[in-house]
Amino acid sequence: MLIKFSDNPFKQIIGIAFYNKGNITVFITISILATLQNKFSEIFMFAPLELPVVPVSILGGALAIFLGFRNNSAYDRWWEARKIWGGIVNASRTFGTFVISFSSTTFSNGEMTEKEISKWQKDLIHRHLAWLYALKMHLRKLNYWEHLEKYLPEKEIEEIRKYHNKPTQLLHKQSIKLQEGFDKKIIEDFRHMELANVMKELIRLQGMTERIKGTIFPYYYNYFTIVFLWLFIICLPLALVSEMGWGAIPMSIAISFVFTILEKAGATTEDPFEGRASDTPMSTITRNIEIDLLEMMGSKTIPAPEEPKTGKFGVQYID
Repeated sequence: MLIKFSDNPFKQIIGIAFYNKGNITVFITISILATLQNKFSEIFMFAPLELPVVPVSILGGALAIFLGFRNNSAYDRWWEARKIWGGIVNASRTFGTFVISFSSTTFSNGEMTEKEISKWQKDLIHRHLAWLYALKMHLRKLNYWEHLEKYLPEKEIEEIRKYHNKPTQLLHKQSIKLQEGFDKKIIEDFRHMELANVMKELIRLQGMTERIKGTIFPYYYNYFTIVFLWLFIICLPLALVSEMGWGAIPMSIAISFVFTILEKAGATTEDPFEGRASDTPMSTITRNIEIDLLEMMGSKTIPAPEEPKTGKFGVQYID
C-alpha cells in the first residue's frame, strides 16, 4: 500500500514522468503533429485537419463518465479487500485467544498432560500461520515454501503440494485437528463449537478474497474506456490548435495526461492482491498477526515487524 511519494518535489515530478514516459511521448508526438500540419497548411496552401470543439468536449464528457464509474468500482474492490484482511486480523486473534484459553487438562480428568495440550495448541497456531502465508501466496499466484516450512512438518507440506487450493486444505486439516482435541477432551463441546465458528468465519473470509481475485472487471468497460480515451487524445489537439496555435501542444499534453492517470489509477486499483505498491499490504498484515499469535504462545523467537519500503524516486510503501 502506497504511503507517500518522495518529500522532494523534484523527485516526485521525475518519478511520475519516468513511470509514464511512454504515454507522455505519445502525447507530445500527437500534439506536435497536429500543430505542425495546421501551421504548414498556411505555407503549402492545403486545408488543415481541424475538429470543432463541441464534439470533442462531448467525447471528453462521455470518457469522464466511464472513468468515474470504473474508478469508483475499482476503489470499492480495493476497500473491500482491505476490510476482508481486517476481518482476518480479528478472526486470527480470536482463534489464537480461544485455542490457548479454552484448552485445559480439566475436561480430560488428568488423561492429557500439560505438555500434550501445549503441543496441540502449538500445532493449531502454527498451522494457522501457515494458512495465512499460503493464502497470500494463493492470491498472488506464488509458489515458495519458506514460511510454510517454518510452521508445518515436512510430511504435511508434501501432502498439500498436490492440492490446487492449499489454504482450503490447511483449513480442512485445522478442523480435523480441532475435532481431535474434542475427542481427546482437551476442549469440551461448547468451546469446540466456538472454535468451529471461528473456522467458519476464516473460510468465509478466504472465499471473499477469492471472489475478488477471480472476478474480473467487466471487459466492455475496460475496452471502451481505452477506446474513448485514445480517441479523445487524438482528437483533442486537432480541436485546440485552431484557437490556441502552438499553445495547443502543452494544453493537450496536460489534459491527456490527467485522463490517462485517472484510467491508470482505476486499472491498478481494481486488482488489490498483486503485490504492487498500491495493493493491499498482505505481507505486513500477515506479519503483524504472526507476531500477535507467537506472543500469545510465549514464543522466544518473534519476528520483527515489516518496515516500509522505499522504491525508486523516494516512493514509500508497505507490502
